[in-house]
Amino acid sequence: MDNQYTVFTRKWRPQTFDDIIGQEQVVLSLKRAIELNRIMHAYLFSGPRGVGKTTTARVFAKALNCEKGPIVTPCNQCTNCNEIRDGVSLDVIEIDGASNRGIEKIRELREHVGYVAARAKYKIYIIDEVHMLTTEAFNALLKTLEEPPKHVIFIFATTNPQALPQTILSRCQHFKFRRMPVGTTVANLQMIAKNEKVEYEEQALYTIARASDGALRDAQRIFDQAITYAGGKKITEAMASEMLGEIEIDLVNNIVEAVVLGNIKNAFGFVEKVIESDYDLKNFMKVFIETLRNLLLIKTIDTKDILTLGEEEYKYLKNLSAGLDKKQILYMLQKSFETEQLISKSFMPDIALESFIIDIVMNNGQRTADEAPLPALAQKPPEKNPAAAKKADAPAEEKPAVIGGAPILIDEIQEEAKILQMTKDIIEKRWENIVDRTRGKGEGEDFVSALETAVIAAYEEPTLFLVGENNLSAEFMKKNTEKIKAVLKQEFKKDIKVIVYEKEEYQNRYKLKKEVTEEDAKNNPMIKKLSKLFDVSSVEIRKTK
Repeated sequence: MDNQYTVFTRKWRPQTFDDIIGQEQVVLSLKRAIELNRIMHAYLFSGPRGVGKTTTARVFAKALNCEKGPIVTPCNQCTNCNEIRDGVSLDVIEIDGASNRGIEKIRELREHVGYVAARAKYKIYIIDEVHMLTTEAFNALLKTLEEPPKHVIFIFATTNPQALPQTILSRCQHFKFRRMPVGTTVANLQMIAKNEKVEYEEQALYTIARASDGALRDAQRIFDQAITYAGGKKITEAMASEMLGEIEIDLVNNIVEAVVLGNIKNAFGFVEKVIESDYDLKNFMKVFIETLRNLLLIKTIDTKDILTLGEEEYKYLKNLSAGLDKKQILYMLQKSFETEQLISKSFMPDIALESFIIDIVMNNGQRTADEAPLPALAQKPPEKNPAAAKKADAPAEEKPAVIGGAPILIDEIQEEAKILQMTKDIIEKRWENIVDRTRGKGEGEDFVSALETAVIAAYEEPTLFLVGENNLSAEFMKKNTEKIKAVLKQEFKKDIKVIVYEKEEYQNRYKLKKEVTEEDAKNNPMIKKLSKLFDVSSVEIRKTK
C-alpha cells in the first residue's frame, strides 16, 4: 500500500495560505485575523463546489493549532499540523452535513463541545454542506453558537448559503468563494504538469479548464484522467476533447472560418461531420457561441485578459476577425442564440443546425462559392460639407444596416453623443459595457457578479430601477450605488439616479401600486354603474397611447 497512487486533488491540495489560488479576498482576511488576534467563534465559507472551501478551512485550522501558532504560515512539521493534514486530529473534527444531518449528531457535538482540546489550543469543528442539516439540528446548534466556549471554533462550508436560517447566518463571519477563472485554472494545471513532467498542448489545458466550469478540483481530476488517457504521450487538444466527449475546437474553428469566407460547401461539410460524429448539438452551439464571443471581443477591444484562449488560438481568431465587421458577428450571435433554443426543443435538431449554417453563410456579407457577391454592409457616406453638417438642427434618420439583403435584428446602439432620449432598452443593450467598466476598475467579484445578474426593472427619467437576483446581490448594489452612477455617467455621458430593490421589496411595491390603482378604478363613476348590472370582481388597467 505504500506505493498506492495519490490522485492530484490530494497530492496538490494547498497546505498553506500562500498555496491557495483564486481566493485572495478570503485568504487576506483570514491572515489579518490571525495577525491581529481577532479570531471569531464561527465562520461560514460559501461558494461553488471544488473551489477550496474545505481546503481553506483545514489550512486555517492548522494556522490556529500549529505548535508555533496561531501563526499565518503553519510549520507543516509539528504533530498538530501533520494530524490535521492526515485528517486524524482529535482537536479538528470534520463532519459531513449531508450524511450527519439529524439532531442526534448535533446533540453529540454539544455534549463534547465543553471538553478542552486534547493537544492544541482550539477545538475546531468543520461542518461541510452545512445547509443539509435539518431544522431541528439547526435549532440545537444555535444554542451552542449563542454562547460557545472560548476554545471552540466552528467553520461551516456550503454551496447553498440561502438555505441556512438567518439565526445561524447572523452569528457567523461570512466568506464568499469565487468560481475559478479559466486563466487561473490553466496556470495551476501548468504548475502541476511542470512538476509531474507531463507534456501538453496549451489549448488542451484550456479545454480541460472550460470543462471544469470553475471548479479547480474538477480540473485537476480531469487533468489526472487525461494523463492516464494519453498513456505517457503528449496531451493534445484533440485528445482532451475526445476523452471528454466534446467537440474539437479545431472543427468549430473550421466552421466559423468557412462562414467568414462565405464558403457554403465547406461550412456544410464540416457541419455534417459534427452531426455524423453524434456530438451533442446543444453543446456544439455553446462552443460555437463562445467562439463568436471571443471574435467579437477581439474585434471590439482586442484584449486577451478576459478571453478563454491559448496564445495560438488567440492569434488564429485575431487573424480571422480581420475579415469581419462587428455587425456581422452580432448577427451571427443573435442567430446562434435563437438556434440553440430551437435545437433544444426541435424533433429534428440536425435540420435546425443545417438551416442555421446556411442562413449565416448567405447573410454574412461575403461571396459564397456559388453566388455573386452579396451587398456589403450599409455604411453612412462621409460628410462632404462639415460646415453644413454643424448647422443641421437634428441628425438625419439612418436606415437599419443590412447584411446580404437581410436587416440586422439587433438594433445598433446610438453613439454616446447621439443619445438624445435615454430608454430602458438602450441601457439593457449596453449593460454588458457597464459590467465590463466596473470589472476594469478592479471592483470586487461579488459586486461585479451582482451587476451581471441584476434585472433592469424600469427607467423613468432620470432614475434607473434595479432589482438584485437575491438579497445579497441587492445589498452589494445598494452599498455601491455611487459607483454604479459613476460608471453609468462614463457610459452615457449623463447623470442617472439609481434605486436598488430586493425582489420581495420590489414585488411588494408593485403590488401596492397595483392595488391602489385598481381601487381608484373601481371608484370610477362609470365602473360603479356597471357594477350594478354585472358582478365586477377586478378591473384591468391598461395604458393607451
